[in-house]
Amino acid sequence: MSSIDSPGEDALISRLAKLLPATQRTYLSIGDDAAAVLLPGGELLLTTTDMLMEDVHFRLSWCNLPALGWKALAQNLSDIAAMGGEATHAFIAIAIPDYVTPEMVEVIYGGMVELAVQSGVDIIGGDTVRSSGPLTLCLTVQGRVESKEMLTRAGAHAGDALYVTGSLGRAAAGLKLLDDGRAIPEDLADAVTGQLRPTPRLMAGRALAQCGFVTAMMDLSDGVATDLHRMCAASGVGTVVDGLAIPVDEVVGKACNWLGAGDPLQLALTGGEDFELMFTAPAKVEAALRRFLAPLKLTCIGVMTAGRELLLRTEQGVVDLPWGFTHF
Repeated sequence: MSSIDSPGEDALISRLAKLLPATQRTYLSIGDDAAAVLLPGGELLLTTTDMLMEDVHFRLSWCNLPALGWKALAQNLSDIAAMGGEATHAFIAIAIPDYVTPEMVEVIYGGMVELAVQSGVDIIGGDTVRSSGPLTLCLTVQGRVESKEMLTRAGAHAGDALYVTGSLGRAAAGLKLLDDGRAIPEDLADAVTGQLRPTPRLMAGRALAQCGFVTAMMDLSDGVATDLHRMCAASGVGTVVDGLAIPVDEVVGKACNWLGAGDPLQLALTGGEDFELMFTAPAKVEAALRRFLAPLKLTCIGVMTAGRELLLRTEQGVVDLPWGFTHF
């Protein structure tokens, strides 16, 4: 497999997309963090859908119910942030097995409501069904953005700098801690929070959309390694990533030491679910970008190239950037 070939989920989506008829009333269709429909007046309606399934994306044994609701909404809000949009409305579909009571469902919804209130999102509908299988939540979130401000994965240019917001690896470290099953030390609680209650970067997404400097953007749902392959494929460029520049969250190393396993850099590159923003922009505007995003941390982790190779610079030399997490 070459560095730009698509495994699993990406290959399946590509096959399915070829079956669909040509769109007639759609501004942006399959292939990005959200779809876009042009509204009267030039504004775009953004729509995204994401799903959480028990024993695939979470375990009831370690995922508290309010956090489950929070995360189900957060991962959808992150998609709207990645397009530079303002999130406005949410629809909730939930498939409920016999062992989940109505009281438990109320608690799950409470977590969604908490984040919706913080984010200014109206929950306005959805569906509830009985499940013969696992507990499953499927959310659809809508948002709006001016057409001139919308950001996609497809605009990166050779020579652009590659940036990420915040720090990486917390969610992946939190997942390892939860799966370990032992009581988690207090000084590692931040990793668990990163996994269960991620923060969608809505304000940062809007700031980057409005600044006019960003050429391509997406959220880090599946990790830098995987998501960067997608950005490069969409933009028709390659990249060189500086492994030493990756902003590994300090709790990741502590978690790996306590677990006695795991490589902090690999968790930051491949773990996913940090829901930070990864974007490209000309290197000369870095100082301005930092002002737009302050006090949120911003790190330059590489450069986009004219070739199609995806490379990772390490202390041992330059190697192909591997794919990280994929769903299939």
